[in-house]
Amino acid sequence: MKKITLILAVLTLSSLTSRAQFLDSIQAAIGRKGSFTFSFNTRNSYIGSSGANIWGFMAGVCFSRKFAAGGGLNILNNYIGKTETVGGQTVNAQLKFTYISYYVEYIIRLQKHWEIDIPVAIGAGGSNYTYYLNGAQLTQNSHFIVPLEPQVEVDYDFLKNKFGNYLFGLYVQVGYRYMLDNNPAIGGSFNSSTYATGILLFPFEIYSAIFPRTGLARMIEGN
Repeated sequence: MKKITLILAVLTLSSLTSRAQFLDSIQAAIGRKGSFTFSFNTRNSYIGSSGANIWGFMAGVCFSRKFAAGGGLNILNNYIGKTETVGGQTVNAQLKFTYISYYVEYIIRLQKHWEIDIPVAIGAGGSNYTYYLNGAQLTQNSHFIVPLEPQVEVDYDFLKNKFGNYLFGLYVQVGYRYMLDNNPAIGGSFNSSTYATGILLFPFEIYSAIFPRTGLARMIEGN
């Protein structure tokens, strides 16, 4: 019994110490001057049995390459629809799925080029079906939505500018979209795994590489 108590005490102390170190690293990072970030990605997922490609436009601030926060716009990019009869006419209704999200992200630098990003985003927006009838655009089944999206991303960055920040990279991202508030009027689950791969471009750092002596470059790089 004493051994079990001792083991539990050691595990509890270790957990508290790790949590304290984690919070201290975030606090230290936020205490430093941040740099601007902008990203665009396309996340593959499912809505019901249909493939759903989500475009994301994000802007934020990154602190010491350890912690980032920001927000942006997310839009369903591909066509998902259904055929309905309205007023005796057959119409093709298209699903609309759009929301603004806010995120926080913890960044772990593994080696010189490799890092793991752990973002968590929560959003607010709406979903509905839109269709055209007699030349007018109409909507139906509109409802407020709240998606929660935890993700894990592995980046390989390369080619630095004179300020020591990378210009390009490659990434693989996996996550899950869980609807805290869904649209009950639209059939099919919006809960889905998400995945993405692509090329990373850091436009602010690229600008700083081309025009390193400008005041804007120094402001972007936090110098």
